[in-house]
Amino acid sequence: MELGNYNDLTVLRETDISWLLTDGENEIFLHKKEADRRYAEGERLRVFLYVDSQGRPAASTKAPLVTTTTAAFLEVVSINHEYGVFLANGIAKDLLLSKDDLPLSVAAWPVVGDRLFCTVKVKKNLLYAKQVARKTVATILVPKTGLEPDTYVTAIVSYFLVEGIVLFTELGHEIFVHENNTRKKYRLGETVSVKILKINPDGEAVGTLIQQKEEMLQPDADALLAYLEAHAGQMRFTDASAPEDIQAAFHMSKGAFKRALGTLYREGRVELRPDLTRLVIKK
Repeated sequence: MELGNYNDLTVLRETDISWLLTDGENEIFLHKKEADRRYAEGERLRVFLYVDSQGRPAASTKAPLVTTTTAAFLEVVSINHEYGVFLANGIAKDLLLSKDDLPLSVAAWPVVGDRLFCTVKVKKNLLYAKQVARKTVATILVPKTGLEPDTYVTAIVSYFLVEGIVLFTELGHEIFVHENNTRKKYRLGETVSVKILKINPDGEAVGTLIQQKEEMLQPDADALLAYLEAHAGQMRFTDASAPEDIQAAFHMSKGAFKRALGTLYREGRVELRPDLTRLVIKK
């Protein structure tokens, strides 16, 4: 019998709470809550084998969303910071995505309602969710049409890279977003609206999660003001600060930082010094 996949088994007999199935050598329970009708002895059934809440192998006639040989976007239904997150698989037992397979920072974990592209893995006779590897997604989800620059699409945060994040649409379009084109930290599995900036010669789509420069001037300026107010009215960041330091502190590029700083300076709200920026307190 193969856990995490479909098996063709024979009905042996009915018990008070289940039907007993066999493959000719081993026996397994089909709990009545996982059955779709009554069965006759000797009848052949195609069932999915999982592990029930008691840790026992069990059968279900219900169709799971994923098996060990298929994958799909699964929704997070609960979170346990000791173990990981649980994903709905269309049957009575949810799948655990272990915390070992999640980001180190809990803030980057998915929340209830987020979705991840997963398959099923069997480990020590238990079933777990396993996020599909980035390069494997393209072999499973094949979009019929491409993406167009200057359009917005809905996508899911799927992978974190050193230089940015990778999104996937439900149809399988992969979109890379550089960290300079973000304004906050995102969660794994979070659904976002992304603007397609360009399609590279190799077919890679590049997107942004921020608005146009002109539209971001005021939000970015407000972010700098909030930082100054939270740090006694001054900060060590200036237009000479390193881009990586600016990105780490404000989640914006150095260019966006300088535009926002220039806006505040022209409005007379900050004083620019070689080694720091100071908030101007108006009397």
